[in-house]
Amino acid sequence: MIKIDLNENEGVAVIEPEQMKGLAASDFEQLTNRIDGYLKDHDRLRGLVIVSKSFPGWEDFNAFTSHIKFIRDHQKSIGKVALVSDSVLASAGPNLVDPFVNAKVRQFDYDHIEEAKSWAATEVERSGRFVVLDGYPDDVLALKAEGVITAADYEEVLIPKFEELKRKHGGVKLLYWCGEEFKGFSAGAMWDDARFGMTHLGDFGKVAVVSDVEWVRQSVKIFAPFMGAPVKIFHNSEIEDAKSWISENTDDST
Repeated sequence: MIKIDLNENEGVAVIEPEQMKGLAASDFEQLTNRIDGYLKDHDRLRGLVIVSKSFPGWEDFNAFTSHIKFIRDHQKSIGKVALVSDSVLASAGPNLVDPFVNAKVRQFDYDHIEEAKSWAATEVERSGRFVVLDGYPDDVLALKAEGVITAADYEEVLIPKFEELKRKHGGVKLLYWCGEEFKGFSAGAMWDDARFGMTHLGDFGKVAVVSDVEWVRQSVKIFAPFMGAPVKIFHNSEIEDAKSWISENTDDST
């Protein structure tokens, strides 16, 4: 069994095993029901604090898969996860799970529970953003990526802006600039980027990607043949050339 203390005012849930005999599938069912009940009336859970002096493990394989399912289904709905434990596994936890979840993960020693709760209750600061660029034709969506782009940046900026232009013009020309301020993508953003591209393969009029980042340029070259629209890659110093190309009506992609 697990104990769940959900502070709805702070948006923080504290969970703690009541016995160290291994987590059961029913524990994750109980946790899912409690968190989902909160999420019906709130956009997201600000923080999840997991308290266990040592890692109890799982009762059986069904419990393990239930744990994975909970993470998969809720990782976009939780801002922070605090692991409060003296377990060696907990110490390694943030490095192991950071690439796979949107939540910010941090480990605290077992005697720092209150510090963990305070950290979990604070809002997550965005480290990146999309800047919508002015001075382009109405059918062009021009964005500059700065910092670390997250799934929230896609879901709150890129996708709504794209859908708005698509309704107005049918096809959308996209200029995507990863300049010097660009630091990378979170795992969730990379998934949203791939899903966005696959969903809108037939909706692009043109795509211009501006970047000096070699892995970005190589990734575009790999996926360009599947886009169904002219795709051209520019260096940062060629931003004005990219602006001219994406703005013109010709379909010449050379």
